[in-house]
Amino acid sequence: MTDGWWRFVPAEGVLPSAGSITAAAAEGRGALTRELRQARAALGTARAASLLRSAEAAAPARFGEPVRLLLVTAQQPRPIEDALRLAFAIAGLAVDIRAIEGVLDLRTALADPATKLFADLDLVLMCLPDEAGGRGDMVSDAATAVAARALAPVAIADFAPASPNSPAEGGGVIVLPLPADGTPVFDARFAATFGAILSPAAADRLADAAAGLAARLKGTAPKLLVTDLDGTLWRGVLGEASEGAAPPELDRAYAETLAALRQRGFVLALASRNDPADVERHFETLGDAPLSLGDFSARAVGWSDKPGLVAEVLDRLGLSSAHAVFVDDDPVNCAKVAARFPEMDVRRFTGDGFAATLLGDPLLAGGSVSNSAARAEQYQRKAAVDHLRAGAPDAAAFLQSLKTEVTIRPLEPDLLPRAAELASRVNQFRFTALRPNVLELGARPGGLDFMAQLDDAFGAHGLVGLVLASIRGDDAVIDAFCLSCRALERGVEGAMLHALAGRARALGLSRLTGRIAILARNEPARDCLARHGFVEREGEWQLALAAAGLQKPDGLVLIDPLTGSDR
Repeated sequence: MTDGWWRFVPAEGVLPSAGSITAAAAEGRGALTRELRQARAALGTARAASLLRSAEAAAPARFGEPVRLLLVTAQQPRPIEDALRLAFAIAGLAVDIRAIEGVLDLRTALADPATKLFADLDLVLMCLPDEAGGRGDMVSDAATAVAARALAPVAIADFAPASPNSPAEGGGVIVLPLPADGTPVFDARFAATFGAILSPAAADRLADAAAGLAARLKGTAPKLLVTDLDGTLWRGVLGEASEGAAPPELDRAYAETLAALRQRGFVLALASRNDPADVERHFETLGDAPLSLGDFSARAVGWSDKPGLVAEVLDRLGLSSAHAVFVDDDPVNCAKVAARFPEMDVRRFTGDGFAATLLGDPLLAGGSVSNSAARAEQYQRKAAVDHLRAGAPDAAAFLQSLKTEVTIRPLEPDLLPRAAELASRVNQFRFTALRPNVLELGARPGGLDFMAQLDDAFGAHGLVGLVLASIRGDDAVIDAFCLSCRALERGVEGAMLHALAGRARALGLSRLTGRIAILARNEPARDCLARHGFVEREGEWQLALAAAGLQKPDGLVLIDPLTGSDR
């Protein structure tokens, strides 16, 4: 077959080219990711990055979501920049790189109040390793100063971490642990002429880790993993086990990897051509398995074709194919799913070693906030809510039977990490492209900013909504409005607008205004303001607060510290 898990169609000796990269980009993000992975494996990073530049130069626009990166390094920057451009494109991002070479130039830039180097950044990457590849106190201190100046996360490369999972330093500074993979950190061949250069393998590790972090910050990282069963989660085909024979054995390494991904906050789902009753019985026999059937938030098990089963999973969870990873051992199934969902990250299960590769992929590093591990359970509750909605006569009766409670929580410092995560992860229900990080959120005036918490008869859904608003004259201007897809069609957006109106009135403001940008996947949000009585004037939606409107949605309880409980 093919060597890489990203390949499931025989390459037939044809090497990647600028033309094949262009064709893959036109097909979809998933296809582009696979073509670039193949180019890097077959041609090396420098050649693959050159082909990517050629393909983008001939295209009307660059490939992927734009990211602005500042690279601070004492190494020769070109090899690192090549690795970064390629890794970011693999992650669905188009990176624009500014560079500062060395600590002295960094200090000079920090001392210059007029420099534009720190303006409008999404991420700063500091690669200043010592001779052993580690980092020192000087680098940490400099990173803290850069984070305060740029109001952007600063990632420090550490090629000699004390542990493979170094924690964030805080204050906007994040450590990227890059443990050795058996290859040297530095390429000493040209040290006398060109100075210190990272080895190609180290540059790729650094670039992949930075791209994974940027994808999480920009909301493009995967959220869902859909897996097959036969030949993947267990070794063999369940339906082919003869009567009295031992059923297929669990692939423990892969099961442990899935369990670890769930703990990172990933939603797990099954898409398997099997008899549902057989699958349930087999899970019951697995005993001390790392995973149970209940750990999968959605299960599409039956005799439909594999793309249809995957579509069923996406529909149940309300998640986009662009945020999903699909794993199957059958190359035909992989090819079919990739053709149906060209944005999806499709991976061929290759047996031994695949689980470790999957777990170590920086794109699947997941979040770090406290409620990440509960996300899968919250998606399971969504399925129960959807079932109840189907039997309700109207929206108010549905919300009342669900015992829906929305609690408004002012954006205090302890909520900033969750607010930043929500701003980065939400794609379907958002008004603007603004995705502020923790530092930017902490620098806001904050009088009109708040989050919304959702609870109902099925349990706590957590902090699901974010409103950022600022004062412009007599107007309260909506800067950002985000709502998790778990809370759609629950009246939460109406409760959030009602709460915003109350805060604006309390400050003596007379009008709410906002814009809804046309983004790639925000169609569910585009009519929100119109549905709630706003009138569009010259591209801006407006609502006079003196007029009757923005009433609390019927059927839910709104708990707001500004007004108390509104039933």
